[in-house]
Amino acid sequence: MELKPHEILSHSLKKYLQFIESTEFKPKILRCLFVNAYNHFLAGVMLAEKGLITQSNNCLRMGLESEWLGLILVKNHSIALEWAFGTGEKGANKRLKKLESPFEIRKILDETPRITVKDRGEIYSALSDKSHTKLSSVARLWIQPDKNPALGVVDCIPSGGIQGANNISRILRGVNVVLSFALAEIEDAQDIQLLEDGWKWNRATLSYISEGGSRDKDGTYEPHITSKGRPGSDPIQAAALLNAIMYKEF
Repeated sequence: MELKPHEILSHSLKKYLQFIESTEFKPKILRCLFVNAYNHFLAGVMLAEKGLITQSNNCLRMGLESEWLGLILVKNHSIALEWAFGTGEKGANKRLKKLESPFEIRKILDETPRITVKDRGEIYSALSDKSHTKLSSVARLWIQPDKNPALGVVDCIPSGGIQGANNISRILRGVNVVLSFALAEIEDAQDIQLLEDGWKWNRATLSYISEGGSRDKDGTYEPHITSKGRPGSDPIQAAALLNAIMYKEF
């Protein structure tokens, strides 16, 4: 029987906790980074279940940051001590400054046959785009009975979050993409199994986070990832412009 989104996410969180509880971290303090990541992911799931999608995406983004830093430090004992104590040999400050940057962290962490630096950047950008304060993170396209059903109406995410079982199910799909990605990162770095056999990163699933995408001329599906540096490229802005033209109000 096919698992429901809630059951899938519960299973993923249990696997993450299992990894934390069964791993001997050196130094032990590095465990805190993975516990922090778990707590962010847990919060992301809880917020998503309430329809608080923007807040959930922010938690998921922070969870990835914490995990990536943890995986870097687990592999490098000397830098881990510098990070913990804030001191070390000459050049420590330069190394520690790099560890404060999510962009640098994504580069420092080794690529794997399944996950590249580009993949990390894209999933982080998709989450950032949907958690930073912009129109696409505070409004959605809604179908309303008194409006043109082919267009819909751009309006706020409601107070208290998005409602409706189907809407929540769609939100949880994006959360599952992030948790699966996070577990795969641990698998590849620690040589352990947390996911089902055969997991591969499917770039198209970024659309579950960004809620948009399009087909290229050759038929390849291109998920919308971010409008950063490209004002006006977000699909919700195009819908807002059509709304203003059609209804003479916005």
